[in-house]
This record gives sequence, C-alpha cells and structure tokens, in this order.
Amino acid sequence: MIFGGNLSTQLVNEGQTKLEVPELERFRTRAGDYAPSLTRVFYNPHMEFCRDLSVSAVQALARELGDLCLCDPLAGVGVRGLRYAKEVKGVTRVIVNDRSLEAVKFIRRNIELNELGGVEVHNEDANTLLWRRAPRFHFVDLDPFGSPASFIDAACASLLRRGMLALTATDTAPLSGTHAKACIRRYGAKPLKTEYGRELGVRILIGFCQRAAGKYELAFTPVLAHATRHYFRVYLRGRRRAGATNDVLANQGYVSHCRACGHRSLISVGRMINDLARRNFRLGQQELTLLNLCREETDGPPAFYDMHELSGRMKVSSPKIVELIGKLRKQGYFASRTHFSGTGFRTDAPMGEIIKIFKCA
Repeated sequence: MIFGGNLSTQLVNEGQTKLEVPELERFRTRAGDYAPSLTRVFYNPHMEFCRDLSVSAVQALARELGDLCLCDPLAGVGVRGLRYAKEVKGVTRVIVNDRSLEAVKFIRRNIELNELGGVEVHNEDANTLLWRRAPRFHFVDLDPFGSPASFIDAACASLLRRGMLALTATDTAPLSGTHAKACIRRYGAKPLKTEYGRELGVRILIGFCQRAAGKYELAFTPVLAHATRHYFRVYLRGRRRAGATNDVLANQGYVSHCRACGHRSLISVGRMINDLARRNFRLGQQELTLLNLCREETDGPPAFYDMHELSGRMKVSSPKIVELIGKLRKQGYFASRTHFSGTGFRTDAPMGEIIKIFKCA
C-alpha cells in the first residue's frame, strides 16, 4: 500500500487492534535492525510487550474508576490510544494527538480500520494540548522518543484527582550513570554507574516525577516500574492532597555506595497479573514472568547485588542463585531475584552473611 505520497505501508495486528504502519522492511540499519527513528511517522513493533502491559494497567484502573478519559499526546500512528479504545472495557473517551500532520492521517485511517467511536484526534504540540485540557484525564501515557522530562509538568497538571501517569524513557544511558551530567540537567539527580545502575535510573525517573508533581499538590505512588530492552517504564498513581505529597517527598533520599567492598545503604501489581492471565497476547507468558518478578522484589531493599560482580571481587565461584536465595531466606532475611538482571538478587542481609555463603559454595 502507498499512503501519503511515496510512503509505503503495511497492516499489522496488536492485541485486538488492526494498524496501518510504515513498511517495516524499508527502515532497517546496516546491521539489519528495524530503526523506527528513520520513519517519518513513528511506530516501534518492539514495544508491543510494553503496550500489552499498558492495556492491562488501564483495565485495572477502569475496573476501579470506570468511564475513563485517556490521553495519548505523542501518538505516532496512534497505537497506544487506539488499543485502549479498542481493548479496554470502561474507556469512554480517548484523546489521541501528534504534532505531525502525516501521523494524524495514519491515526484517522487506523480509527476507520477498527471502527472506533469515542476517539478524538488532535494535531498540536503535546504540552499545549495537556495544559489546555488540565485537569481532564484519568490516564496520561507519555511515550516520547528519548526523555519524557519536558512533558512531565503538563502531564501532572492534566491529571484528575485519582489519575495515573504512565511514561517511557529511552534515555537509559544518562539515567544509569553513563552520562551523569545529562542526567543532572534533565532529572536533577546524580546517577551511579554500578551493577545496579539501571535500578537507580528507574528510581531517579520516579523521583523526578514525584518532585514535579509536588508543585501541583499531586502525590505519585509507583504502581509498577520495569527496565526492559532499551527503555524504562513506570506507572504512577496520583492523589491530589498536600499532606500526601509531603509524605512522598519525605521518603526520597540518597544511595551511598562503597566502591571498595560493594556495600550500599539507603503498589501491588496483582490486578494487572490477573488481567493479563485472561488475555491471549502473543507475549503473554513473558509479560506474566516480568510482573511476577516485579511483585516478588517489591518489598525488598533498594540496590540489588550481582552474582558475577561479587564472585569476581571475592575470587571465588558463585553459588547457584536459587540456593543462595534459599539460604538467605532460611536465615530470616528477605531475598529475591530481580527483573533488572538475570544474575542479580535483592536482599537485606548484611554483606558479611552474603560473603559467608559465597565462600562456602
């Protein structure tokens, strides 16, 4: 198919939604990877996993609040907003926006393909739209190319009292400590380049959003956060109450990390798991695995340990991670795996106890 002059397109399916998107084979790097940044209208097939989880998050919110009004202000071909309109029961109105006129043509075409009602299409700057509609939305989904930082204020202002903000950050290198000065400029926090740097990056992202929300007497509580592939994704539930905002900000702090020895110091996703289990997503088993890992490590302390890093420093072989966790739990400590790393574990055990287990392996 040809759409908008000489732009070739193709049809794809995600969940229950049909989409016309730029032809994927035409936008590959020399290494053969699909590069969505090369297209005039943005669509990234690798984010299907992320979008599946988002559908379940919105469904969980709809079951609680009902009659949701949602906004997808950086829509590209419209995949996120249209999937919410098509696949979530209880969504009555969806605002889908992109400042690219060509993207808006794709959005309108995809609305027709799915015979959707209750979808309102806009062609303007995302911040302008969010500020102009404030406060209007139960759910705002920020999925920019790069950092979401410049959109956070407008998104916070646009949320209703019990709304939820979901956002994606693909600037994971600054957040994880590779470009510390960029992280300080964008997020007002200094990252650490450590084995758990990606976890700290997610925490920095959440903390930045909580501080921005505080200006609007909005308290954000993280419901789910994960680091997957090239991006970080967080879901933040809001409450508009000054006292709650003060409590959230009082819980922010710092991580102190010893480079010599490795010592460091310092809401439920159950409804999403239940919803995903009932759906027939292509990537459903992987998505459930991620959410179960996130739930398992939720009550653990910040800053996980890495098996390889510890064994390298001690110059001993690593025990099996399952055996290590079992021994720590038997001693009464919290211990779990972490979704941030296949060789990572989270525990509140003192370093001395961890070292003993490693040396006895």
